[in-house]
Amino acid sequence: MSYEARMSTLRHFVRHYSRCPSVSDIVLVWNKGRPPVPELDFDSAVPVRVRLEPLNSLNNRFKVDPLIRNRAVLSLDDDIMMPCSDLERGFATWRMDPTKMVGYYPRLIEGTPLEFRGERYSIERGKYNAVLTGAAFLDTWTALPAYWSPAVAPARAAVDRVFNGEDLLMNFVLANASVGAPGGAAQHPAIEFMRPTRRVDISKLSGVGISHNWNGFMTTAQDYLANFTATFGYVPLQSHNFNWGHFSPPFCAITSLGCVYL
Repeated sequence: MSYEARMSTLRHFVRHYSRCPSVSDIVLVWNKGRPPVPELDFDSAVPVRVRLEPLNSLNNRFKVDPLIRNRAVLSLDDDIMMPCSDLERGFATWRMDPTKMVGYYPRLIEGTPLEFRGERYSIERGKYNAVLTGAAFLDTWTALPAYWSPAVAPARAAVDRVFNGEDLLMNFVLANASVGAPGGAAQHPAIEFMRPTRRVDISKLSGVGISHNWNGFMTTAQDYLANFTATFGYVPLQSHNFNWGHFSPPFCAITSLGCVYL
């Protein structure tokens, strides 16, 4: 999902990800501004399609798109850079259970009322119950239609009202499908965190983004999380412990850089 202000980095990212082995095509969800011309603006090894949206909405990220041929979609922000090897590992993990969302940004949403916490908070507590959709594999057959269920309409309206929260709403949707009812046990994990070997978030180094004002962002997050809880009638998110395997946890000591994976 992108818009005109991001073009300078978008060109580089399209070139990079188009050369990853499992990428068959790239769809740019264009929310505002002059759209690019793929044949002129990008050096891509795969077809690039620009999907023009009439409304600047974060919900557009999960719009059911009949032109998408594959079951797997990597939902990716236009300011996230990872090596192709990490993408391929995530795709291989997703294929083992396509109903699961496999993502690279863990979060732990907890508290009364619910609070959004940064990645460092999740790492320090050794567990997560959400993964952000700025970099995550999704199932177009199940996840996208579920997001657009009529029952989820009040929560989608909240996303539009505050222009935030679509990634956590997808976590609520998938966790609810896994649990089935308040107080129920998850039938299968709705999400899985994939540790990247390297990950660069360009938004940490630029002024283009919607979460640079942390206090305002936190207030907004409490607003939409309260709405999501009311919409679903409970909090379906299920906690999972980190399994670092032969990798080490990330370095999270420098707040301005976020967590650094090496």
